[in-house]
Amino acid sequence: MHVELRHLRYFVAVAEELNFSRAAERLHIAQPALSAQVRALEAQLGCELFTRTTRHVALTPAGATLLEEVRDILDRVEAALTNVQAVGRAERRVLRVGFAAHGAGEVGVEILRRFSDSSPATETELVTASTLQQLQGHLRNRVTDVAFVWLPLLYDELEAQPLLVESRFVAMQPEHRLAGQRAVSASDLVDEPIVAPWEHFPPEFLAAWFGEFRPDGRRPGDRDAMTVDESLAFASSGLALYCVPESVSRFYARPDVSFRPIVDVEPARVAIAWRTDSVTPALSAFVETARTVVEERREGATRIQTSGS
Repeated sequence: MHVELRHLRYFVAVAEELNFSRAAERLHIAQPALSAQVRALEAQLGCELFTRTTRHVALTPAGATLLEEVRDILDRVEAALTNVQAVGRAERRVLRVGFAAHGAGEVGVEILRRFSDSSPATETELVTASTLQQLQGHLRNRVTDVAFVWLPLLYDELEAQPLLVESRFVAMQPEHRLAGQRAVSASDLVDEPIVAPWEHFPPEFLAAWFGEFRPDGRRPGDRDAMTVDESLAFASSGLALYCVPESVSRFYARPDVSFRPIVDVEPARVAIAWRTDSVTPALSAFVETARTVVEERREGATRIQTSGS
């Protein structure tokens, strides 16, 4: 008997969708081809895996048994392939670094530059994420090895090295009523529409970023957007306000958007994060570089404060 992994993946898709059309769409293949592959699998196994009518698809007892076993097989195959790829990257000295928008601002740029200079044998691959949650999800799923993230951490598998704290700013149209103020407070934002990736933020992020003026979460009138550019478009058009860390006001400065600090909210906390079970020499070197950069900046700030006192 010769059963290929693709046959098992086809079977799982149909078993989970219980609809050949949706399963074919999910697999990006034609429905007749999918039906033929499933029938070929049933012929090899010598039993029916599904009962089919024109309006209904259901697993047979044999199909239910196979589904339980195949899910475990595919999970183990995926884990094995991921581990092999990780070994290959370690041998090639590749470090995949996740970031979103501007990363960690100037600090992130300095860490990447310093690491490149000190570890020329390691190739750095930059991997973008569309949301703050996806940054950590990529780490958890081993898409990246290390990432510039905003705290809090969402998963127990991750460890973090804090880099800096940033004041939180709000972006708005220059003609907005709040643009005439040097700073705004959380109470100023309570009744203003806010743009954010609301549907993609876990509760921990909602509390950290919006808790002071959205204690009950999203309100009617709030807008949904995924990227910085899309969110700034809402702000520049006057349709919503956009809350950002201070560095965004420098990296995304534009004449049709005004940024104002929010004076009575907790700052944004930026860190690098990684999986605790995936430490490699390249990752260790990157973390050590980040710690060195942070310490040097802290010492420099202390010297400036001392000389100015």
